[in-house]
Amino acid sequence: MNRTAPLDLPRLVMRRALGVSLCALLLAAVLGLLRANQNIDEEVDAAMGLAQVVARLGALPQLDDREAMRQLREALAAGPVRHLDLTLHDAHGHVLLRPAPADTDADASPLAALYTLHRAWRSEPDRRRAAWTIPRPSGGAWTISLTPSHESERVEALSNLAAALALLLASIGLLLAVMAWNVRRAFRPLAGLLSAIERMEHRDGLGVRHLPTMPIRELEAIAAALRHLVQALDGAEAGRRLLSQKMLTLQEDERSHLARELHDEFGQRLTALRLDAAWLTRQLAGRPEAQAVAQAMADRCGEVQRDIRDLLLRLRPLGPVGAEPPDAPLSLARLVQLLQDLVQGWPRGGLQIELRLLRSAGAAPPRPLTPAESEEIDLPRGLALAVYRLSQEAVTNAARHAQARCIRLELRLQDEPPAATRPGPCLVWTATDDGIGIDRPAEATPRGNGLAGMQERVWALGGTWSWGRPERVDPTTPDRPDLPDRHTTAGPGLQLRASLPLTPAQPVS
Repeated sequence: MNRTAPLDLPRLVMRRALGVSLCALLLAAVLGLLRANQNIDEEVDAAMGLAQVVARLGALPQLDDREAMRQLREALAAGPVRHLDLTLHDAHGHVLLRPAPADTDADASPLAALYTLHRAWRSEPDRRRAAWTIPRPSGGAWTISLTPSHESERVEALSNLAAALALLLASIGLLLAVMAWNVRRAFRPLAGLLSAIERMEHRDGLGVRHLPTMPIRELEAIAAALRHLVQALDGAEAGRRLLSQKMLTLQEDERSHLARELHDEFGQRLTALRLDAAWLTRQLAGRPEAQAVAQAMADRCGEVQRDIRDLLLRLRPLGPVGAEPPDAPLSLARLVQLLQDLVQGWPRGGLQIELRLLRSAGAAPPRPLTPAESEEIDLPRGLALAVYRLSQEAVTNAARHAQARCIRLELRLQDEPPAATRPGPCLVWTATDDGIGIDRPAEATPRGNGLAGMQERVWALGGTWSWGRPERVDPTTPDRPDLPDRHTTAGPGLQLRASLPLTPAQPVS
């Protein structure tokens, strides 16, 4: 039976919360002990002060009035009576000694509002009173009155309550701060997970593969699931890419078969028909009108043969199957020559085709690639065929659907791509036309096989594909690719771009 592993995050959060709670409890105990000692000392001092006052009151009958008042005031000043108010009246009822005024420090403290609120809440007067008389040597008697006083106890109790509440609030704040810090620290790697998931949406599993070990078991379980998912997606993508390459291979095989049938069957019959037309032309030497018709038939046969040769070149641009090994590399110069033949042999119909060959390294501006350099660069056979097919399809779309007047084909050899792109050298193919363009690219791909087939061919070779509005160069600046400060804006038409690695996994023959 599978048992769920214990979760780390609640344990870590509660463990640190328990630590903070224990520290707060310990601090409360220490402060409580210190406050208890202070309260005990204050109560003992108050008791001793009351004892001194009582002792002075016992000696008052033997003292004259002035000395008795002096000693009584000194006793009260040395230690005021806590929780009691003392009042002294003479024999005629006149007040000789009143209770000490209220503590002004308490009214000026930050808790003055709390003291006032508590006085208003407990405003019932305490009517209890203790009184006795003290005879005087001169005759008559003084009356001593003791009434309850709640003020000192109120200040003490509310101060203790405020201190306890402050400690509780500080403990809660510290507890929340520690929990927030712990949760933030625990979930800090979550940003990396979210970034990796976002990159997976763009079919980039590099971020997931480079995920570090997560400090929390829950996050590590998510990271492990993402790694497993990326591995499964990589396997599925590799299988799909292999299937796509096989489909492209079958297409090329079918084209080669069709080219062979055209060459062997239709080509021979056209040759025979052309020979018959030439013989008929000679036999009709005395009949000019019939001879012209026969000669026209021979000329038409020649035109059809030339069209067939052009068609055969498009069907198998790299030559007949078996003429070269399927894994034999092709020089960049040979690919450029094939593209030039495609451009020159294309039926114009008002479409201007331009071919450019560039080279760049890193973020440096591109420069024209010399013929000598192109002779030294070998391309995989499948990549060269893919570039030819992409160019063929781009020119076809521009002529038939885009209503374009001109199209520019550009090959740029990227020796050292920038760090943000795919590592390793690559060949960047770009086709830019000035046609009507496509308003909604997302809806255009499913409607036809042209752009979808081009994208599938690039993807099968492990390349990247993009398309959109082309950049329009400011006409006030020269049309030179090596000028990085050219002003460009989005213009009409369509731009197709494919970045093909020079070392594909499996070339398509």
